[in-house]
Amino acid sequence: KAKIARKGKDATIVSFGIGMTYALKAAEALAGEGIESEVVDLRTIRPMDIETVVRSVKKTGRCVTVEEGWPQNSVGTTIAAQLMRQAFDFLDAPVLNVNGKDVPMPYAANLEKLALPSVKEVVEAVKAVSYK
Repeated sequence: KAKIARKGKDATIVSFGIGMTYALKAAEALAGEGIESEVVDLRTIRPMDIETVVRSVKKTGRCVTVEEGWPQNSVGTTIAAQLMRQAFDFLDAPVLNVNGKDVPMPYAANLEKLALPSVKEVVEAVKAVSYK
């Protein structure tokens, strides 16, 4: 089962694994700006507890997914597809996915940092779905 890692009412941030670090730090930063984000920790992606995600999105009306994987065929695209089927009428904005960049993973630490998502990108995505 997924776990609500942080309660909120304005937007849902869904992640798992190391992506939770970005999600929770972004939620903290957004709270300072008056945007209360609910953070859902999937904990497992197979089986995926999509019901918890759908419940959260029905409450907040917005969703951002966060993961380090590539954008194509990502967990975030699966979540977005499920939300289109199960919560379309509740969405106030399109689902946005914050992923690693669509490049081979570099070995150099300075380039690796640029290839992975950042807290700043998550904050910007939540603001975008919140139209702020």
